[in-house]
Amino acid sequence: MRVLVTGGSGFIGSHVVDRLLSAGVIPRILDLVPSPYHSAHDVETILGSVTDPAAIDRATDDCDALIHLAAVADVGQVHASPGHAEETNARGTLAVLEGVRRAGIGRLVYGSTIWVYSDCPEHVVDEEAPIPSPRHLYTATKLAGEHYCRSYAEHYALPCTILRFGIPYGTRARDGAVVPNFARAAMAGEPLNIAGSGLQSRQFVYVEDLAEGVVAALQPAATNRVYNLAGDESVTVLEVAETVRDVLGEGRVVHSEVRGQDFPSKYVSSERARAELGWEAKTAFGVGVRRYVEWLRAQPQQEPAEPGPAAPAAPVAAPSRVLILTADIGAGHDAPARALAAELSAERPGVQVAVVDCLAAIGGLVQRLLRDGSWFMFRRARWLFEVQYFFFARLAPTRWLLRRLGYLLTGRRLLRLIRAHDPDVVLSTYPGATEVLGELRRRRRLDVPAFSAITDLAGLFYWAHPGIDLHFVIHEESIEEVERIAGPGSVRWARPPTSPDFFRQRSQAEARRALRLPEEGRIVVISGGGWGVGDLPGAIEAALETDAVMAICIAGRNEALGRRLGKRYGAEPRLRVIGFTDRMGDLLAAADVLVHSTAGLTVLEAQIRGCRVISYGFGVGHIRVNNRAYERFGLAQTAHSREELGRALRRALADRREPNPAFARLPSPARLVLEARQRTQPLPAWRLRLARLATVTATVLVILGWGLSTDDPYAVVSTVLDLHPTTAVATSRSLTSLVRTPRGRPRGDRHRHSASRW
Repeated sequence: MRVLVTGGSGFIGSHVVDRLLSAGVIPRILDLVPSPYHSAHDVETILGSVTDPAAIDRATDDCDALIHLAAVADVGQVHASPGHAEETNARGTLAVLEGVRRAGIGRLVYGSTIWVYSDCPEHVVDEEAPIPSPRHLYTATKLAGEHYCRSYAEHYALPCTILRFGIPYGTRARDGAVVPNFARAAMAGEPLNIAGSGLQSRQFVYVEDLAEGVVAALQPAATNRVYNLAGDESVTVLEVAETVRDVLGEGRVVHSEVRGQDFPSKYVSSERARAELGWEAKTAFGVGVRRYVEWLRAQPQQEPAEPGPAAPAAPVAAPSRVLILTADIGAGHDAPARALAAELSAERPGVQVAVVDCLAAIGGLVQRLLRDGSWFMFRRARWLFEVQYFFFARLAPTRWLLRRLGYLLTGRRLLRLIRAHDPDVVLSTYPGATEVLGELRRRRRLDVPAFSAITDLAGLFYWAHPGIDLHFVIHEESIEEVERIAGPGSVRWARPPTSPDFFRQRSQAEARRALRLPEEGRIVVISGGGWGVGDLPGAIEAALETDAVMAICIAGRNEALGRRLGKRYGAEPRLRVIGFTDRMGDLLAAADVLVHSTAGLTVLEAQIRGCRVISYGFGVGHIRVNNRAYERFGLAQTAHSREELGRALRRALADRREPNPAFARLPSPARLVLEARQRTQPLPAWRLRLARLATVTATVLVILGWGLSTDDPYAVVSTVLDLHPTTAVATSRSLTSLVRTPRGRPRGDRHRHSASRW
């Protein structure tokens, strides 16, 4: 029997794999990273996401059952990036169910949580308890997965078993959970902090007992059933801290302010699992904690990395709430935002991080102009993108006008959004938000530090602002331009906000084996960014004309483009077309050359992996400016035609760079943010009043000048109010009058009578 375990490299999944092996079952792992507990020689491992149908199809081949454990389980990460959690936990489960249906697998076991009972009115609950609509994000995503399982069981006769786990703890536990947090704090000589009284009770389950229950759920009796797998002991949070303190012999328990939205105490019965599966949680809580502590003490301790020197600044209180502003324009802003959120949570587990799409929050015309307008220009009217960039980024007068309009249109709404989250610091990965944040800081309307994470190399007029407290750049070469815009001491060269995978050593051979690519020969990766823009067909043809053994084209989230390219080049054995992927680390480690159209962070990620870069296919607007900088600093080649691209490819394929580990040693942007250093000095109040007075005066003078220099104001007023001039002059002289009448039919009889007298 072969069983696929999604998330098999993780805390619970690795123990389930152990249990399957001891039961004589052949396990296979589908996970984003290799298992640190099982070598690929012992357990077959497919690297990929549960949201990627291609990875699921590879992993489900020839399997008899599937145990679905892959999920975003850290509540802090769920709140930091709700969209990513929903995509993984809910839509990922849907993708797994579809893969199981396609593969004809006869059994699925889904790992849910007893937190789904948190809103039940009863104190004692079992599997038959009615479950209200959840109030918490994590619970909602897991409950959505349960509903999908029931739907597939009903409509496709797919046998499913739903397991609701108690709070798992034990060896291999991830940091961030309550037992590891208390244990590490005690070992470091820090107090064991409890929010509130700590009298709220929880039901834990030792991870090895839990793994035994998961494997037991594969038996036929569990088909289309729901089981709770939790320990019988109700343990208060205070008792958890005291148990850890007693086991370690050190640690002082302290109490802090009550945390909002905490789960109420429940007692969850696991009697059904005992009666039908013969399962029970055998390990007492105190025994399990002791085993975990012994394991933790045996692990090698890592020394914390030393941060680089900070710019002169005034320290403020360490932040506990961070707001990250991004924008859903391609993936160049969202991906760094998610990486920063994960890094912040890892750097300080207690910090609350919220990632917000500022365009969606502002909404209305601004969102349509910026997001939908960008999509239209990138796809249909590149010339228009070039024109608007010239006027609004290159010309100082129109650049000032756009900045002023942007602040007037969005400043209040962005400030309301910030106040709703009440952060200690604000971090932006989107230049439009950075510009408004800088103005809010300079005008004394935003009193918390604001930071900008810059992922472009050049053309940084909107990425940098004098009102931003600190800018983080991924290229040392960008420092001069940022300081020219924002002033000296306003920028730090920091570690790129990307997946930690890029900073782990990964040989080309290892990456190719993981991706099932040819281990010999040259490979070219072609990317159009998250939206799949640029001349990708031209890049494909140029790559296929070289001696590369394979070209991999990433169409991003542009599914229509992916289908067109697949149809056009479907018979080409040297080409693979894929959609949006979270395996760029392996792809760039496996490749010799990256042909990329949209600049940004991807270029630096390739350099970290030792992959040469050619920018081609979208040389307009800010991409043109970045291309010139790439050439000027020798960071990448650029090509303006297919012929130039062919020559550049041949040069690049002949000379592969070595991976560059230096970026991993740069100071972490998360640590710099958490230091919360404040640099910006708000404008003096008299300057703000003077600026407002000057603006009003200039507006009045323009209106008066227009009114006194032309007769247009009279025409406008007389038309609106339907006024008609009447002039009487007494004279004995002959009189000649010239009358200018409006074109077309007169308005009324009075006009006709007057005309007849004349």
